[in-house]
Amino acid sequence: MTRGGVAIGRPQLEPPTTAIDGFSSLPLLPTPLASDATKGPDFARHERDGSGGQDLVTAVARLFDKERAHKLFKTPTANLGTNGAPQHPDKRRAGGHGPTLDDEVSYLLPVDPEVAEETPGAFHSPREWWADYAPAVHRWEVLMGTPAPIPVEFGPRGGRRLAAVFAEWLMGVPRGWVTHIPGLNRARQLKAAGNGVVPQQAFAAYLHLLNHKEEQTHG
Repeated sequence: MTRGGVAIGRPQLEPPTTAIDGFSSLPLLPTPLASDATKGPDFARHERDGSGGQDLVTAVARLFDKERAHKLFKTPTANLGTNGAPQHPDKRRAGGHGPTLDDEVSYLLPVDPEVAEETPGAFHSPREWWADYAPAVHRWEVLMGTPAPIPVEFGPRGGRRLAAVFAEWLMGVPRGWVTHIPGLNRARQLKAAGNGVVPQQAFAAYLHLLNHKEEQTHG
């Protein structure tokens, strides 16, 4: 190969290595495939001859199945910022109402916003922040690619309350999507988060409808 009349060599690929800093024995996830976007997990695949083993969708489903994440937070709602002070979920139920996300994070989580710190570059937030919600938080951290922020903060009167940045993270949007918009106070940030749509769910729903339409058209 020549460039400007000067002969240059082709770039050579390095041979694959079998060990990187002693981590050769660690299990690896399967390589992503284009077809991963249009199918669900296939738990019987690895038992079929010639299947090549399980795919990425199945591997992730095995790691983070619903049974391991049965304790889920309430969905952020638009009125979180105007509901008043949080209450213990038991007290809220005794009054004939269901607990809110603000109630859950303020009363059921052991994290102390005064001493809790986020670790730059970390893959996950500290497990001890989350009590029974830890498996669900861990799974969403993997899917989001970012650790969960500190879920609570102190209000103007010193009480614990939901941090808007946590509601934002639960909705699957990047950090600052609603919390870094100039002029939005906490109530308006929570309203924006609660009125939003989880992009990952919207994509999955659109893809499902598109596939259904194609099946009807070509079926």
